[in-house]
Amino acid sequence: MHLGQFLRVLTHRFRLIASILVVTLASVTVASFTMEKVYSPSAVLFVDVKALDPVLGGAVHSPQSVRGVLATQVEIIQSDRVVHAVIRTLGLERRTDIVEAWKKDTGGTGDIVTWLAKRMLKHLTVTPSNEGSTLTLTYESSDRKTATEIVNTFARQYLQATLSLRADPARQSAEYFEKQLAVHRDRLKAAQARMSAFQQASGIVATDERLDIENLRLQELSSQLVSVQSIAGESRSRSAAISRSGRDSLPEVVQNALVQSLKTDLSRAEARLQELSSRLGTNHPQFQSAQAEVDALRSRLSAEIDKVSRSIVTNSQMNAQREAEIRAALEAQRARVLRLKKDHDQLAALRSEVDEAQKALDLVSQRLTQTNLESQAPQSNVSLLSPALEPAEPSRPKPLLNMIVGAFAGLLLGLLAALSIETFRRPVRTTEDLLQAVAVPVLAVLPPSNTRRAQRLIGGTGPTIVPPHLRLGN
Repeated sequence: MHLGQFLRVLTHRFRLIASILVVTLASVTVASFTMEKVYSPSAVLFVDVKALDPVLGGAVHSPQSVRGVLATQVEIIQSDRVVHAVIRTLGLERRTDIVEAWKKDTGGTGDIVTWLAKRMLKHLTVTPSNEGSTLTLTYESSDRKTATEIVNTFARQYLQATLSLRADPARQSAEYFEKQLAVHRDRLKAAQARMSAFQQASGIVATDERLDIENLRLQELSSQLVSVQSIAGESRSRSAAISRSGRDSLPEVVQNALVQSLKTDLSRAEARLQELSSRLGTNHPQFQSAQAEVDALRSRLSAEIDKVSRSIVTNSQMNAQREAEIRAALEAQRARVLRLKKDHDQLAALRSEVDEAQKALDLVSQRLTQTNLESQAPQSNVSLLSPALEPAEPSRPKPLLNMIVGAFAGLLLGLLAALSIETFRRPVRTTEDLLQAVAVPVLAVLPPSNTRRAQRLIGGTGPTIVPPHLRLGN
């Protein structure tokens, strides 16, 4: 169908289209002014959604997290906890009209609160914002005051529920941390008691310097032992030289002034004795006196050399004994230092145990303080931006909008009806319609006539026909 045909259909079916349009518009108008008015007050809530930046560590808003949190909040608002709290707060389960409706619908069986909650959720709409983090609560009812009261009660109970959902787990965590705090406090006391008992048993105090003193003493003994070992070695060498090369070759004997003096005197006495032996006989008193002097000097020299030798041997024995004593003292000091180090290591382990117990106690105490503060928080992450107000006008019906929609629908229905009639009962208005209807080719088309008189079709002797009947179609 081309535009010309469509316009001819509209021209010839104008009455039908206008009738359907008028009937539809009248029906919509009557229905708009007679149907029950519905009011839809709304309250807006703000949800503080915070996510943690994994790189910078700051609070950011992620679209996925915002949508997920808002979806969770919608489920909380529509949960039985909030809806039942609204019903009990407003006392709706005790209203006579609601009780009668419940009995009529269920026959008085079941829970009226559950039944009423399902009906209220059908009239409640929770709309999360697309870009922000707000929620819009809307409730539909024929009573504007009741609808406003229900929306505001929903908002308050939702705020209370979010606060409880945040505070109750924190309160339970606080109870758990209180128990853990007592356990860690006992552990700290036990660790401190063990460390104190060990300090008393070992005699080590917190500022003990015994280990440094004993280490210094150990170093001194080591130095003394090295020195004594050197002296004792030298003494043993001199003592061994007595039996190996004789006493006279000892440096102590050679360098002894008394021995040298006695040797000098002995040499003079022997020289004098030899001189007297050449002049006098052995029985001469002078010879015997000189002999006695030589024997006395030899005896004194031998005694003095023997004395020096014995002093060397005695000194070697004393040095060996001193070396043994210092060695024993060194070993004892080394054992004492090792024991002190072991005690200090054990004390360090006990002190570390005390520090770890103190650190754990501090952490538990900090978490307990944090959870106590969270359990006592007066506000959650949801706040009421704007409460619902009683609407001045109903949300529906809207007569003007309904009339516009009704006019559009009536016009559309009229056009569909006209086109449907044209499809099933197509009249002959043009040569194309005639050709399609009878399959006879059209030889000529007479122009429209302005006269009402009968005219001949062919020549002057042919049949006549009234001009108005020449129009094709109806």
